[in-house]
Amino acid sequence: MIRPLWIELDLGALSKNLKHIRNHVGDGVELLATIKQSAYGHGLIPIARELAEQGVTFFGVGSIEEAITLREDGFKGSILVLSAVLDKFVTYFVQNDITPAVVDIEFAKKLSQEAKKASKIMPIHIKVDTGMGRLGPHYKQAGNFIRRVNNLSNLYLEGIYTHFPVADNDPEFTNKQINAFGGLIKELKKEKITFKYRHCANSIGLINYPDAHFNMVRPGIVLYGIKPSDNISLDVTPVLSLKSRIIFIKKIEKGMSVSYGRCFIADKARNIATVSVGYADGYPWSLSGVSKVIIGSKLFDIAGRVCMDHIMVDLKDNKDIKVKEEVILIGRRGKAKISVEELAKLAKTIPYEIVSRLSYKIPRFYKGLSDKR
Repeated sequence: MIRPLWIELDLGALSKNLKHIRNHVGDGVELLATIKQSAYGHGLIPIARELAEQGVTFFGVGSIEEAITLREDGFKGSILVLSAVLDKFVTYFVQNDITPAVVDIEFAKKLSQEAKKASKIMPIHIKVDTGMGRLGPHYKQAGNFIRRVNNLSNLYLEGIYTHFPVADNDPEFTNKQINAFGGLIKELKKEKITFKYRHCANSIGLINYPDAHFNMVRPGIVLYGIKPSDNISLDVTPVLSLKSRIIFIKKIEKGMSVSYGRCFIADKARNIATVSVGYADGYPWSLSGVSKVIIGSKLFDIAGRVCMDHIMVDLKDNKDIKVKEEVILIGRRGKAKISVEELAKLAKTIPYEIVSRLSYKIPRFYKGLSDKR
């Protein structure tokens, strides 16, 4: 590693988070671990291996490419692609035993045809729109759609699911979604159309809406120790830390400026450290002048704008800090802490974006990683 920028991931924390989630939902509720977009930036294969080692048998991914990567790594359990895929790619599902989200009748027809050619019955999960407005038929029309899919000979209605858009701040709307989803399931059951898995609870849903558990939940960001909302009471531990090093230090005089736009003008002489990280690495430009970093066990302010490859840090009059010293951008040392949630608030975004945009070119190191297969 020549450029001093890296990510550390604690797989022990991941296992603890998984245990807390299991204890919270209780027995009789299956877990579909959401590891889409490279496990929210934490690394697809190492995270999947650890979760599988802890007994997870069902993963949710964001693309057919991620699903195939899991198969190539040897994962034998179930994989649900949570996004819609164009019907010209149905053969990938059949060839690799990957479960699709079905939201379109033409896709379902072609999938059934390909499954018949391969002498297979393909499990599918129907995505229903109860208020997200993104994928799937609206729940009021979903019954007819599901009946048509159910008539296709080589498909198995393994699952049905929906998604919450405002579980963090609108319990009234979310409860309406839960009731609509449950009502649809009851309606179909009268016609002997049933589903092995019924799921709608994401991270917030599984914690704050017990009625949304049905018989499967989809933990996502809480698996990684990140709370998607302030009103989350589940005890979880962050898995990811982002670290770099100081590559240059200089003293500037009163009136001198730092970085683009000359937004930082020194009010007196001070020491400025240049750190190897920037917005091209996924560290948000919107943290310019508002975020902090940890050096030693103390917090220091970012000076001026975030650059493509660098940030500058105001060391004030500190003369003890040297080039090569470690800088924590996400993580903690002693009492000093910088969380993903805090950075998201400062950047005026959501925690999901902070971690999922961390560049794949940043080396990732896993504490507790072992290949036990």
